[in-house]
Amino acid sequence: MTELEVVAKISFKEAITSVDFVDFLGDGIDSVVITTLNGDVRVLELSSEALSSLAEACRIENLPPVSSMDIGDVTGDGIPDIIIGGLDNTLRIAHYEDGCLSEIAMSPLGTLPTALCATNVMGANNAEVIVSTNDNALRCFGWYDSALDKLAHKVIDYPVFSIHPLGGKGVPYSRFVFGDDSEHLFVYRYADDRLHEAVRTGTKGKVNLVSAGSVSGDRYDEIVTICDKNLTLYGIVQGRIEQFDNLRGPSPVTGLKVGHVSDDTSSPGQILVTHADSSIGLLSLEGRQLVPNTALKTQESALESLIAFGDINGDEKVEIVQAVGNTLHIITVSAN
Repeated sequence: MTELEVVAKISFKEAITSVDFVDFLGDGIDSVVITTLNGDVRVLELSSEALSSLAEACRIENLPPVSSMDIGDVTGDGIPDIIIGGLDNTLRIAHYEDGCLSEIAMSPLGTLPTALCATNVMGANNAEVIVSTNDNALRCFGWYDSALDKLAHKVIDYPVFSIHPLGGKGVPYSRFVFGDDSEHLFVYRYADDRLHEAVRTGTKGKVNLVSAGSVSGDRYDEIVTICDKNLTLYGIVQGRIEQFDNLRGPSPVTGLKVGHVSDDTSSPGQILVTHADSSIGLLSLEGRQLVPNTALKTQESALESLIAFGDINGDEKVEIVQAVGNTLHIITVSAN
């Protein structure tokens, strides 16, 4: 059984609004990226071998509060960029170079960005940005010369609050998945200067969160949706979305990631969730059945929590970072 342990807590003056991992240098050592309520984007790195030494390395400050964030190499120079959507209705690209973070591009949207993801939808070396807005639209942006250029615009029925890339082995480009208040899960692709619906399926309620990644190790990524307290796992089977399993949790899930977190489970990949009350759960797959593998509660009381995982110290072992309010928990993963 996998064991989770909180080894450090770091507090900030402001509430944390998003968290992720990024390997800027390609050396297998991840930095932690957070955004805060007052509009800061901060990069945190270890200053020593101790996980508790995580400290700020650089930042961009005094931006409008961030509504959504993702990581991807938009500029195509081999260094991941930080893509942020702001409450000022603007999409921004922050670039890391020589230990500094700077804003290199911005694109007014004219309306509030509600979710975004950076992924390669064209099969090129760099990532495009898919952004949803509260005027019921999806937009696709690409990088040309030194600016963001809108490649496609599609009006949809409802606002979207969570988008994630959908990949597959041997596929040179990514599709992307999202759900909405229509109680449907959609897979979309980019082709011929347009965004096209590839396939859809019904869900167990209004979709709050969606993620995707390899759980079974099969050709295509699996998809996970959160509808209030319901977590549902789907697979792509012969071009269709097929439900594998569904679990109902004790409280609403507010953070969701899919990927390889632990070697000590029945499946190559796992589903990592964090609940509103700060409870963390790790789920694996046996056949087509979801199996709870471990759990941890980090605070006595909480209203929302966020989560991400990566390798902070380069030891080829996963660390989890959970944000609850203005506190960052660093959590180790080990076999019991």
